[in-house]
Amino acid sequence: MANKQPSTESVEIDPTASDRRKFLGALAAGAGAATLLAGLGASPAAAAQQAAHQPPPPPGGRPPMPPEPAVSQPPPLKDVAGKTIYISAASDGIGLGIARACSEAGMNVVIGYRNPKRLAAALPLFKKEASVFPVQHDVVGRKGWEDMLAAVKDKYGKLHAVVNNAGIKTFAKASEATPEVWQNSWDVDVGAIYHSVAVVLPHMKEHNEGGQFVATSSMSGLLPAVTAGVYTTTKFAVVGIMEALRIELEGTNIGTSVFCPGGVMTDNYIGTGEENPYLEEMAREHPRPAMPNGRPRFHFNPAAMMGPLEAGQRVVNGIRNNDLYILSHPEFKNGMEERFNAMLTSVPDEAFPPERLPIEARTRHTGIYPREIVHRLEKRKSYLG
Repeated sequence: MANKQPSTESVEIDPTASDRRKFLGALAAGAGAATLLAGLGASPAAAAQQAAHQPPPPPGGRPPMPPEPAVSQPPPLKDVAGKTIYISAASDGIGLGIARACSEAGMNVVIGYRNPKRLAAALPLFKKEASVFPVQHDVVGRKGWEDMLAAVKDKYGKLHAVVNNAGIKTFAKASEATPEVWQNSWDVDVGAIYHSVAVVLPHMKEHNEGGQFVATSSMSGLLPAVTAGVYTTTKFAVVGIMEALRIELEGTNIGTSVFCPGGVMTDNYIGTGEENPYLEEMAREHPRPAMPNGRPRFHFNPAAMMGPLEAGQRVVNGIRNNDLYILSHPEFKNGMEERFNAMLTSVPDEAFPPERLPIEARTRHTGIYPREIVHRLEKRKSYLG
């Protein structure tokens, strides 16, 4: 336990057709990363040649596509020690796990919170000498983000990373949800991301020390949850906005990552040997009625869930490496292959007019994907490294 109070879901698929990672790994090993990129259409020379043969845009039209980078965007924050990070909804759950991991890595940690009692229970989990700065913040709307940045600049001078972790966990069905449920989920899960970028991005560009935007999505942002249509929709949108930001910011020293975890325990006190004082107080103030026939209530087995600190450490690893996708639970890989292969096998196997190719060039090829493949083929010893 740390010192008290710091200073202020299966279809069989032919493995030879589905295991593209092994294929790409072999290709990269045999021919090299540059050949892989060229084979996937990401050669800077090819991109420049394509742009040169495109007709000039009509008045008001978009300019030709610029030559693509040869490699994935370098990590802007490879050395995180001494840098300042803001994490929304960080007084509990995954957010607190991220905050603790960032503190262990030597960062100045700004905790976004709404509930003072949860914050009071969270602070003892940090070492006494940790640099932790709580900011009460409602992520909905622009003003709260402006106030947060002003407070951080007053305290630390500069903000280097933002983790949009706040989210509404709803099991509302897309076919049944009220307009209010849709709007609230959108405002917190997605709206907060674009407000944070609008407010913090100019500041990052101004100090020019490198920056990182991270957003917590979910495996439900890649695999639809059966009875949680609203949650699935917003979490898919989180993945989309972070991919779009990677394209837009790839030529800068500001990186982007989307975190898609599976099941993570929310109680950061598990494993510390102490009880969570906030949960103890809530149990006293709001005792839950006993189950019929004296049966115990269902609880998740902590050993079957990832701990919040480990989840946070994986996020820190993703920031250090500027990983576009931070995926922490390998048991979802087969489901992801099923979804992606369902799309590929749905593509019509027929000829098409070649005249469509230049018109659709911007959408047909997105260079961040082959570059991320090459980036992730480099093996790492551990997420702790």
